[in-house]
Amino acid sequence: MSSTRKLTLFAVLMLAMCFPLTASAQLPTAPGVEIDCDEKSPKIDVRPPTSNPQVQITCTLTNPSSFEEQISVDKEWDGVEVEMTLEEDTFTLAAGEEEDFTVTFSGNSRASASLEHDFTLVALVTNVQNLDWPEQLTSNATVDGVLGIQAFGMVDLSVADKSTRAMNSGEEIAIAFQAQNNGNSDDDIRVIVLNQDELEEAGFSFPGGATVVLAAEDGGTVDGEFTLRSPSEIPKDARYQITLQASSVNDEDATLSETTLSIQLEANTGAGSLGGGLEEFSKDDAVLYGGIAAAGLFGIILVVALSRALRKRANSQPMYVPPVEVADEEESEDEFDFGDLDDDLDSMLDDVDDLDDVFADL
Repeated sequence: MSSTRKLTLFAVLMLAMCFPLTASAQLPTAPGVEIDCDEKSPKIDVRPPTSNPQVQITCTLTNPSSFEEQISVDKEWDGVEVEMTLEEDTFTLAAGEEEDFTVTFSGNSRASASLEHDFTLVALVTNVQNLDWPEQLTSNATVDGVLGIQAFGMVDLSVADKSTRAMNSGEEIAIAFQAQNNGNSDDDIRVIVLNQDELEEAGFSFPGGATVVLAAEDGGTVDGEFTLRSPSEIPKDARYQITLQASSVNDEDATLSETTLSIQLEANTGAGSLGGGLEEFSKDDAVLYGGIAAAGLFGIILVVALSRALRKRANSQPMYVPPVEVADEEESEDEFDFGDLDDDLDSMLDDVDDLDDVFADL
């Protein structure tokens, strides 16, 4: 028999002698240890803006023996993104005594909810009544658990085209949007028209509904749209706001995301209109186009007036037929005088005594 075993047996005998038996006495309980934790499936809340998220559990050591014990606690942990620490790992417990200690798990903000880590706590009696106690003579105690990451939702709603939508009566337009899943797990994103009642009261309608639910992967983006129909009658121009709101279906505590667009209703112009949109002309455009039209009209009137004056002059002159003279072409060209043509034009213009008389004739 080895010296270690002999020493151990001697220690057991000595301990037994410390508890003399009587008729009513019970045999002493052999050295041992028990361990348990209040939460074996803890989860860390890594929702932003927490920079150093943590979760703690409380574990309890119990000495069920009849002897004072020194107990050590060790951890078995394979976590990489999460750290596991013990508040204390060495304890001295009297017979029948128990003691609590804290285990802390520290993670990273926005850690994925898909992460899970197994952990084990091992309690070992190392000393009994100030005597080193061989591991072979006592039973160790263990407790197992699984650490998880609490899922959270976070959505971001955006519209690429934020310009004002102009609509005529009975017109339909599509309002496209994007929803970003910034949570740490797959999520369903609900997008609604927040002021649906107000718009419907004004005569708008939503042929495809005013609520959309879209499945979005962790970190993914999804596209969606609403169809908006304008009122059938628009008595006057009016401007409205349409507000879209996105929320997480999986997380009721998630922050909501909203965006607002403007809708411009253009009044009915009637059947005799020139195609609508003339109201969009500026005053400068009206002056420009009016000037051009007036100048054109004045030119037409002037041409007609001159034509009548020339015709009147021609009717007032006796017809004269000059004698026909045969001349060669070269001599005729030499005898043509452009000065005479200018005199004739001047004479015709002299007959138009006053431009007001011409317009009066018209």
